[in-house]
Amino acid sequence: MNELRPEIAAIAAAATDAERAQALLECSLSTLMTCEATIRNRLMHARFSEGLAYVDAELAHLRATRRVSDAGFQSMAVSAARGRLRRVLLGLPADGQEAG
Repeated sequence: MNELRPEIAAIAAAATDAERAQALLECSLSTLMTCEATIRNRLMHARFSEGLAYVDAELAHLRATRRVSDAGFQSMAVSAARGRLRRVLLGLPADGQEAG
């Protein structure tokens, strides 16, 4: 019987979007790449669109051609996606639009 990697098991066991956000933010980039299909399946099944957007941003950045002039800089899309997940983790709206 195949067992899930601990990071994938955490995503699968998450009962809320906040728990899924935490599991994704703690997941190694290596696991995001090697287990992409499984992670996407779990997120789609949970209807966690912010998580899918996060995976898209991280993997697009990792797969993009790198330039010497970009060394040390992080993609704005990755920063924004991580920020949205952190908001979800805190129980806030991902888009930053608190009801007032």
